[in-house]
Amino acid sequence: MKVQIYVAAHKPYQMPQDPTYRPIFVGAAIHGGAPQNYQPDDVGDNISASNPNFNELTAMYWIWKNCHADVKGLNQYRRYLSEAPKRKLAGILSMTEIESLLQQYDVIVPKKRHYYIESIK
Repeated sequence: MKVQIYVAAHKPYQMPQDPTYRPIFVGAAIHGGAPQNYQPDDVGDNISASNPNFNELTAMYWIWKNCHADVKGLNQYRRYLSEAPKRKLAGILSMTEIESLLQQYDVIVPKKRHYYIESIK
């Protein structure tokens, strides 16, 4: 099973070293290309020029049309899935953990989280 998780970014940033994760530069068509080692979202079938209106969806579209992995994923460059969150990139899901979860589930999503919004009062 081939798993490819893309990490959407609009600027150079620290990325996971695990080859399961690959940075994808959103809005490459309007930013003059992508940083080195980032997959630009403006090659192949793409909607990169629409990034100001669609944000990370330009990466999702690119993945849908151009990635041929069996399992595809998308993370935002500062938000990753993990079993036990740790600082920075240390706790993100590994390929082994992803494969184990996919033996039990069809989709991996974050746990439900309760946001308590304080009133202006």
